[in-house]
Amino acid sequence: MAPYFRGMLPDANGLEMLDQARLKKSWADMVDGIGRHYDFDEDQKGKAKILLDDAYVWADYWFHNPVNVQGRDKYLHDLREAMLVERDPKSMSFERERAWEARQALNAERKTLTAPIVAQGDDLKTAVVGLVPPDQKQARTSWLDMAWLKSSLPPKAAAKYEGWLARRAEYQPPTTFLDVANVLTMYGLILMGACLILGFLTPLSALAAAGFLAMIYFSMPPWPGLPESPKVEGHYWIVSKNLIELIACLLIAATPSAHWVGLDALFFGGRRRRRLARREGLLEGDEDRTAAGSSRNLERSVS
Repeated sequence: MAPYFRGMLPDANGLEMLDQARLKKSWADMVDGIGRHYDFDEDQKGKAKILLDDAYVWADYWFHNPVNVQGRDKYLHDLREAMLVERDPKSMSFERERAWEARQALNAERKTLTAPIVAQGDDLKTAVVGLVPPDQKQARTSWLDMAWLKSSLPPKAAAKYEGWLARRAEYQPPTTFLDVANVLTMYGLILMGACLILGFLTPLSALAAAGFLAMIYFSMPPWPGLPESPKVEGHYWIVSKNLIELIACLLIAATPSAHWVGLDALFFGGRRRRRLARREGLLEGDEDRTAAGSSRNLERSVS
């Protein structure tokens, strides 16, 4: 069985698609994953193998075409030169700027070069999925198809439920760590921002936001001697906007402001204020009780 997580980053530079052996392996893994997802029988596995072999023949032709060989070699050479400049901490600022410009041109070149490979992979996936009859697809979500739930939903919600079932039945490529990181980042930022705006669990939310900003800051810090991020706005020296926001979040986490305004004040503020007042002896009646206790002590000592 293939691993659930395939890697942190996708094939950003197209190196997997431009390597014949790795491309064939990725196609074989895709066909194998589709077969496991729909539980192919022997006849379907045989037909999928024929489709995969035809794709292999196409790949052999593409990688031996002189025009494609020349374009592939040029792209890999230019990519290597740009990466050497990007990874060299001693490279000059103008060299990094030229490397960034070269990167933009290489991205367009990569898309043009790999467009036939991407199209062939999509055609292979469509052909293999086409071997699955509708009832076999529906069997993938039969345990999720709840008629009573669908009948109780409004028409629009029922249609969305049907669409969700259809998506669940379709084959999806293996999840990568980048997919997980994207989801966690998206919903984490929403949750942290909502908590800070509403003043709910403010210290915890501020610490989480500070940790997130620290990861961004230390991923490419604006320190002397280190290459600058090509996408950063302006030019920072040690202190960046992320560092300032990090310090602000730590300040929010260290101060009790949330117990005076927001949902924290509504749920926990009264108890905290009473505790602080009791500690300072400022609760109403504390002075009277203290005076009464002193008088009783004095009476006992006199008697």
